[in-house]
Amino acid sequence: MDLKQRKLNKAEWESIEVPVSVKEQDVLKLITTGYSNVNIRINNNISLFQFLKMEHTEKMEDFLYNKYFGVTVAAIEKRIKTQYPVYKLTKVDANVQIKSADKIRLERNADISGQDIYENVLLKHIDLVVSGKNNCSFTLYKLMKNTISGLNRHIVQLATQVLALYPTDISAVVCNSVETLERNESLLKYGDQVLYDHQKEIFTVCKQPNPKLILYMAPTGTGKTLTPIGLAEKHRIIFVCAARHVGVALAKAAISAGRKVAFAFGCASADDIRLHYAAAKEYTIHRKTGGIGKVDNSVGTEVEIMICDIKSYLPAMFYMKSFNSDESLITYWDEPTITMDYPDHEFHEIISKNWAENLIPNMVLSSATLPKMHELSDVIAGFKEKFSKSVATGTSEVEIYNIVSHDCKKSIPILSKDGFTVLPHFINKDYSALLATVKHCENYLTILRYFDLASVTEFIRHAHKFAPKKSDLLDRHFDSLDDVDMKNVKMYYLALLKTFDAESWPTVYEHFQATRVKQMCDVYVTTKDAHTLTDGPTMFITDEIEKIAKFCIQQAAIPAATMAELMKKIEHNNVLNEKIVERENELEFIKEQAEKAVTNEANTARNKSTKDFRKLNRESNDGETKGDIAKLTKEVNALREMIKPATLNDTFVPNKLHHLKKWSPTTYSANASLARAYQSPFTSDIDDSVVNEIMLLNGIDDTWKILLMMGIGVFINHENIAYTEVMKKLADEQKLYMIIASSDYIYGTNYQFCHCYLSKDLKLTQEKLIQAMGRVGRNNIQQTYTLRFRDDAHIAKLFTSDTDKPEVANMNKLLQTN
Repeated sequence: MDLKQRKLNKAEWESIEVPVSVKEQDVLKLITTGYSNVNIRINNNISLFQFLKMEHTEKMEDFLYNKYFGVTVAAIEKRIKTQYPVYKLTKVDANVQIKSADKIRLERNADISGQDIYENVLLKHIDLVVSGKNNCSFTLYKLMKNTISGLNRHIVQLATQVLALYPTDISAVVCNSVETLERNESLLKYGDQVLYDHQKEIFTVCKQPNPKLILYMAPTGTGKTLTPIGLAEKHRIIFVCAARHVGVALAKAAISAGRKVAFAFGCASADDIRLHYAAAKEYTIHRKTGGIGKVDNSVGTEVEIMICDIKSYLPAMFYMKSFNSDESLITYWDEPTITMDYPDHEFHEIISKNWAENLIPNMVLSSATLPKMHELSDVIAGFKEKFSKSVATGTSEVEIYNIVSHDCKKSIPILSKDGFTVLPHFINKDYSALLATVKHCENYLTILRYFDLASVTEFIRHAHKFAPKKSDLLDRHFDSLDDVDMKNVKMYYLALLKTFDAESWPTVYEHFQATRVKQMCDVYVTTKDAHTLTDGPTMFITDEIEKIAKFCIQQAAIPAATMAELMKKIEHNNVLNEKIVERENELEFIKEQAEKAVTNEANTARNKSTKDFRKLNRESNDGETKGDIAKLTKEVNALREMIKPATLNDTFVPNKLHHLKKWSPTTYSANASLARAYQSPFTSDIDDSVVNEIMLLNGIDDTWKILLMMGIGVFINHENIAYTEVMKKLADEQKLYMIIASSDYIYGTNYQFCHCYLSKDLKLTQEKLIQAMGRVGRNNIQQTYTLRFRDDAHIAKLFTSDTDKPEVANMNKLLQTN
């Protein structure tokens, strides 16, 4: 995480102009529209009528049913009739006549076999239910809940009848949740897009006119950072972030959504604020391109979202206040607990000053690990006292809103240092200790996200089998199929744990100890364990980065001769790099001197004609200076051509074909991938030009260069910013196999990781542990995820009520309004 409070560089400015994917644009549209209609449901799947783009009439509906669905339905109904003789077959007039124009249009779209028409999706699942496939009725029930307009009424009627004839066993659905919920591709593919509950709540409370402090806690990867884009529908937002790349990511999304943004990074005053072109009100026109030339950054009337760092909050606040009323402004502070785990930090004084001098009466504190409301009593009391006095009318009261979400749409298993899945029933032999763990989990429901659903359902099945009366609890826990989701299944698991007693529990505990299966999760990430890192990149969090980096290279077992040749090339390139930098510095110096000369001459020639000025400009670039520039440029290009490309054989690049053949012959062959597509080993995809780019960088340890050839990047406070920018770009594009990073990089790393190692050298608070875990599973889909702890003491801290909370103490100390 880059906490340097500096201005945006060229690469960051360029990155925000790259449009987000179509899928992301759909999410942004949902959030933007959802502000005005929090119950909005969007579904991009289409019915036959939508595909054909024809006027919807019952007569046409009957005709289309006969033409496209009649034969399939007849076959299904024939099988239903053999099981349920009383079933009444669908009656549709087979002789429906339509207009000639409609016939011609249909002839053009006669073949719909390649189209994912929703009626066909329903028919497929109806057929599965009638065929007796397990739990398919649950999927059909959920599919019928989706928002698809223009569905053929006969297909809807058939689906409704089938659901009545083949009722869903809730117990079976719960006990097979991995298949029915976690790995149900139909639910993932065809489900409605809706706002998260926490987004609905914050949009609703922000419409209230009173001054307000909003404590906004929701799991990572559930859209908190995008929420300001929706709030900007009716408000002006000051988005404060310590981690600059979070602000850059928001800017990219906001611009794609059509929001007008400005930036305050590394600002000493409002003069340093910069507007994005779309937010510019006053500007000059570029003479050649006809586009925007120079922007007047002092005019921010169009700015909808101001994105700033900690250092720049007060200049950004006064800037936004000068164009907007206080009531229309919302300060949205992203991850306010950053640095709060340290006894002292350079940010603390800045944060304290920002809070004391803040004049915005609407404040959002947004974090996945925000302290609970009662733990921030001093902060809340001070905010209420300050802004109750500042309200002009004296009638509005400060409102405190506590928005807490525990979204649990994913399962991200925790693995111990010995490679076993971690859950309360695995780690507590003593029943009183188990109850304490259960209570802690109920108080911190975010932890449910890290319950392995397969192990949870295995325990539920065992409890039902050996204590049948316990299944009665299920009927009280799930009133209907609408209650069956991943979160409620895990809550039911906790409820089941509390139904045992001190006498019976040891037997249950021993049973699961004896039947536990060890997962493959050692730390040999560049050799024999690489194939277990599937689907996407891995993050290795450690405070001993150099040690882990050297371990990765050592374990790769690169032959001495190969390594010697690599180091020879790297050393050769390093010598060239020094010469290139030396020549480029000379070149830059000469150009600067030439520009200064032009400027000085121009200042003395203001009264001369434009023709004379142009002549002067040409002359200043001629002669000896021009010759020196050409000579140095030629030398630099010649030196660059002498750079020797350095690459590694695929045998030493984790999860490349030859690497898999060497280290994982039992799980991979050249003719077949792994048994399940979602468990495919993940490898890097780094272009040779990127490797050469890194080779040309000065001040980069040779170790990092070798790691890059293996597909491994390092996030650390490099002196050379260019290296960090390349790594961020590769991480964003999921080109890296793995990233090694320190614990300070866990906040706000919005890159998509599927696995994470937490090194034993880490010293983390409970809140920071959860932040670290939140780096995994940020994708919109369910893949194979793991959190691999190298020290079980961290796991014990996670499942225990921790009284040592420096974040709480520091927030109450620093966030004083006086």
